[in-house]
Amino acid sequence: MIVEAGQSAPCYFQAYSVIWIKSNELLENTFDICGTEAIRQAAAVLLVCLDFNKLEKYAESVTQEHFLKMDVYPAEALLSIFETGLMVENMVTASEALGYGTLLLDCGMYECEKFVEMLKLPHGVVPIAVLLIGEKDESPPPRPRWPIHNVLHIDGYNPITREEIQKYLEYADKTLAAEGYLLKYANFKGSYVEYLTERLSANKELKQSYNALSSFLRRHGLKI
Repeated sequence: MIVEAGQSAPCYFQAYSVIWIKSNELLENTFDICGTEAIRQAAAVLLVCLDFNKLEKYAESVTQEHFLKMDVYPAEALLSIFETGLMVENMVTASEALGYGTLLLDCGMYECEKFVEMLKLPHGVVPIAVLLIGEKDESPPPRPRWPIHNVLHIDGYNPITREEIQKYLEYADKTLAAEGYLLKYANFKGSYVEYLTERLSANKELKQSYNALSSFLRRHGLKI
């Protein structure tokens, strides 16, 4: 029912697939890859993937000269990623409506090569995210979001100012600190700005990791 709710999202390519990881061995392997205890506690562990393998076969049934044979196809790739996000959001909404809690992990993307190897995924099937569904054990407060005037622009675009950024960072730090968010979910003891500094820094290790990830994605069929 939850996956069917995901399918009802507005989509053109439907270039996605969901892999329900159920065996104890694969669940333990997923825990080893992501390092999140919630994987062992979830009732369902779903790996959401871009599926250009299915899309390619679908396109070939119509024409042999389809876009996936081009060196790059940025529009179709970005639209497919966007559609997959819409599908996941529908699944999250459906889960919440049924009384379940959800947790979305980005290890599906960052560790996509390990998931491809573990599940022996064919060329063109690219992991994007791990969605955990289970019994809700908390009702978290609203998380920091930009003020609406920084999101909704009328008849043009209003660039954000340094003062607005600073004000938002102070608000976000105060809100997350009150919940103990960074320590609880990221095992980080510093401030929000310190956390962002660590996450956003383009250090040598990150550059090497991204080069390897980009190379793998191109070899596996995501030419963007």
